[in-house]
Amino acid sequence: MDVRDHPFSEVVVMLPPNVEAHDDYNNMTSVPTRAQHRDAPDYMDMCEADVKTEWFMLTNSYHQVANHVDLMFTPGKFQPVIPFTPATYPFCFKFPYCKETINLSQRFNPDHAKVVLDFDMLYHTETRNAFCKQWKEMHGDEGEDLYTWQKNRILRRKKIIGPSGPTGTSYTAYLFEHKKDKMYKLVDRSLYGARAPFIKVFAKEEKLDGMSEEELALKMGDSGMMGMDNATDCNCFLFETSETCEGSILGCIWRPLFESCHPPEKEDEGAPICPVTTAPTFSPTKSGYMLDTESPTETPTQAPVANVTDPWYSSFFHIREREVDNDRLLDEWSVDDEYDDDEEL
Repeated sequence: MDVRDHPFSEVVVMLPPNVEAHDDYNNMTSVPTRAQHRDAPDYMDMCEADVKTEWFMLTNSYHQVANHVDLMFTPGKFQPVIPFTPATYPFCFKFPYCKETINLSQRFNPDHAKVVLDFDMLYHTETRNAFCKQWKEMHGDEGEDLYTWQKNRILRRKKIIGPSGPTGTSYTAYLFEHKKDKMYKLVDRSLYGARAPFIKVFAKEEKLDGMSEEELALKMGDSGMMGMDNATDCNCFLFETSETCEGSILGCIWRPLFESCHPPEKEDEGAPICPVTTAPTFSPTKSGYMLDTESPTETPTQAPVANVTDPWYSSFFHIREREVDNDRLLDEWSVDDEYDDDEEL
């Protein structure tokens, strides 16, 4: 953090109860850093962090602080400028997690339709405390009652894809519910864009760590190794200078007006810059290379005969009567042929 331009005056490191804190944080960074052991799951960090400052931001160990964290404020009123994404189908509702995030936020404000990412929000500590108090009263101290009112949905779907704890979107909905939204200036990122204060550097690891045991089991091969596709993590946003952006092997493009690195646009339905290839199987090799196997299926010598007398759809049509009529016509035709033969003789 020492080589990056940011406004943070203190860092609180949230640790699991069984992990010892470092004693030499002062040797790692000049920013005052202290550790706090969790008394609740990690998804409750927003509410459990012991923050001493008036404002704070939230991130995790899968991200790093951007080279330049430019927090924007309105002139005069000094309102923090927070980007949001409109809750529409293209931006949100076609993604189950985002849709569920909006559903949960509407328990605070039924008309809420703004998605605010957890790491984009600048939290007001005193307001955070009031929000978390109400959130826990509604959903339990650790969110154990978050989805209990949707028992019918849980029965229909084994798992609801959604957040397990409080979110920046629910915090924003709380602000509107209690008429505190004027504390911020919300801007539409789909129109004006946004600059992330934290850059994701371990996207694949974060995805795997967020999976349940059942989901991980589906990803595991018989040997216990990950059977994942060979995909490059094409994150052009990692390159925060024009030199590293234009020199990357991903074909990233530097945009000087925004001082940001972006992936190239796909044109004419071309191949993606980062193709995904199917990974080989990770199943264990069985002992004994030449093992006895069952004989292959014999090649059929004639085409199979379909069951034309009683097809599967016979119960849906009155074909039996038609077959009887056809048989009767065939019999009459055969008798007429016999008479014709006798007349010729």
